[in-house]
Amino acid sequence: MAAKIHEYAGDKIIVRYDVKRCIHAEECVHGLPVVFKRNERRWIQPEGATADEIAAVVMRCPTGALHFERNDEGRPETISDENVIRVSPNGPLYIHGDIVLTSPDGSIILEDTRVALCRCGASKNKPFCDNSHLDISFPDEGIAAKGSTALAETVATSRQPLRITPSSNASLQLKGTMEIMNAAGDVIFRGKEAFLCRCGGSKNKPFCDGSHSRVGFSDLN
Repeated sequence: MAAKIHEYAGDKIIVRYDVKRCIHAEECVHGLPVVFKRNERRWIQPEGATADEIAAVVMRCPTGALHFERNDEGRPETISDENVIRVSPNGPLYIHGDIVLTSPDGSIILEDTRVALCRCGASKNKPFCDNSHLDISFPDEGIAAKGSTALAETVATSRQPLRITPSSNASLQLKGTMEIMNAAGDVIFRGKEAFLCRCGGSKNKPFCDGSHSRVGFSDLN
């Protein structure tokens, strides 16, 4: 999971790109093609647009592979007031908020505002998505029904850190105020603790049902 970060500096903004976390969602390429030029050797060219325009597009990167630092008086990157988990069809969990990703022993792996986490079980960069769901044709449209968990209580949505712990060879444990949305955009969970499948085998996706034991899931990359 070691980061491989490239830096692209302009006069007013620096864009940082984490190669290992990019899954080519292409929000940047489509959002600002005069800056993000995927077919060129220096593929990020900050001189192509204003710092505000670049910052706005970087914030749309759903994986956190892109971040920025301002060299001017412009607004820095902000943290969302809500922690939201979105289930993508046949793909990862996209998480946006005040995120603290920890190992089972409690040590911090990453603090970020945006991540994409594997839920098919095949990633070679667990717990992050690496597009392996495409290789295995992961079959889950992500349309879990509303109220598919008994923990769907209504809670305050004021910002609290969302602590995410990939349990050893088991589920993702999430603690902190959160909202989970299925691929249709329906809110299927609001609460302060959830256990989400990352082995790909649950019959109650995106929630864990213990299938990791049945399928012999290993989180070794």
